[in-house]
Amino acid sequence: MNMPLKNSKIKLGNYNNLAKAYRESRPGYSDNIIHLLNFFLLSKNKRIKSLELGSGTGIFTKKIVKISHKVIGVEICKEMIANAYKHKNVKYLNCSANNILLKEKFDIFFSASSFHWFKNSKITKLVNKNLKDKGLFLICYNSRDISKNTFLKKLEKKIYSLNKKFKSRMSSGQSDFVRKKIIDFSKKSQLNGPLFFEFKHSEKFSKKRYLKVWESSNEFRYHLGYENFKKFLILENLNFPKKSINVKYINKCWLLQKK
Repeated sequence: MNMPLKNSKIKLGNYNNLAKAYRESRPGYSDNIIHLLNFFLLSKNKRIKSLELGSGTGIFTKKIVKISHKVIGVEICKEMIANAYKHKNVKYLNCSANNILLKEKFDIFFSASSFHWFKNSKITKLVNKNLKDKGLFLICYNSRDISKNTFLKKLEKKIYSLNKKFKSRMSSGQSDFVRKKIIDFSKKSQLNGPLFFEFKHSEKFSKKRYLKVWESSNEFRYHLGYENFKKFLILENLNFPKKSINVKYINKCWLLQKK
């Protein structure tokens, strides 16, 4: 098991040195999200152009490209792009979504588990300039459901015992902050919606993959601290079930449309 980098090298929101583990371990998204988009698209035969904001290593890009003739992924971290999913119809731009300048217009905007990083005023300008009339804007988040998994619930208690500052933990997609931010964005951008959808799926994790998920978790590592995070990895390694585990995920999706 690889020991984590010293906490001094982990900066909040900076995924340098974490991208490879991120690509190899992070869960995907439900296929139902793509079925949802196909339902709302005016014509399934259109040569769809998509813009993904905060594309990371392309985990969600794999889904987008199934319905897109062209995908532009905007990602601020060079290392994420270097480790990103590759496809002939996908191009990545190393830039902040808050500052991107583009001349072309797109049929769909996407933001997967990253919308909380962006400024609503900046993305509103991008929508006004680069999203086609009747174009779609999908915001989605991928959250674990540990309610019926004994191992994961015990693991959560262990996190609290290692750091008393963790009185409770909540993924971004389940937070009231994200919900309010999306509502504020819909008002600023004057997009129709949002319509809310929720999908569930599960993925199998070996011990190796599950350890890598935590290694790639920037915010968790930052707040837990180097020594506590190291203890956490050792405990997780020792207590992981002999067989792989199935982890359930909830995909929360907000869909908006330009008038």
